[in-house]
Amino acid sequence: MHLSFRTLPGVKLCAQSCQSTRSSGRRGCSGSPFKRSLQAFAEREAQEQPWSATSAGQKQGQQRQDLHLVLVNPQIPQNAGSVARTCAATSVALHLVKPLGFDIDSRKLKRAGLDYWPFVVVKIHDSWQDFYSYFNEQSDPKRLFGFSKRGTKHYATPGTYQAGDWLMFGAETTGLPKEAHTAAVDTQGAVVKIPMIETHVRSLNLAVSVGVGLYEAIRQLDFAQVAAEHEK
Repeated sequence: MHLSFRTLPGVKLCAQSCQSTRSSGRRGCSGSPFKRSLQAFAEREAQEQPWSATSAGQKQGQQRQDLHLVLVNPQIPQNAGSVARTCAATSVALHLVKPLGFDIDSRKLKRAGLDYWPFVVVKIHDSWQDFYSYFNEQSDPKRLFGFSKRGTKHYATPGTYQAGDWLMFGAETTGLPKEAHTAAVDTQGAVVKIPMIETHVRSLNLAVSVGVGLYEAIRQLDFAQVAAEHEK
């Protein structure tokens, strides 16, 4: 079986032979971790089964009940996939609010999340109003927190987060919509800001911002428990 990799132009590897091209002057790559990794990736792709983000979330019983992550109109599938991986690592449910800038079954979305999608609780909302109605139906306590360059509160202010908070992040190009800012205030939450030096950079990457904000919220929520365990 001959396997070619679209993501690596000019590189062709054979499942039965590990010899590199003679013109490169390199030694054979037989048994190298790089070769095995590429070969395994190609074999998985060849046997790939149809996948859908709407079928993700088989581990709902393992998700945190006190924290949610919301992406409002995300545009880049790789960012959404990376966020999904972070959600899998933290057991936090992920909400995607349409319109999205990509097909929900995009290969790029799946690959960015690697093999973690089955461990992410994903709910897709057709619009902001659909999401906000769903949010209002949930049991208290609950608050919405928006992350934005226009936020007036430092995201890591002590005592900011509590159980029942939903963290919202907007589109890479336009940020959170006005409705999300209003909802954060109306639900007794806040619009917070991750500080940055804007001399040469307009914004942080969405997936990076999510990681920064989500782990700070978790740190505040879990601090008492972690401190108690450390003292034992």
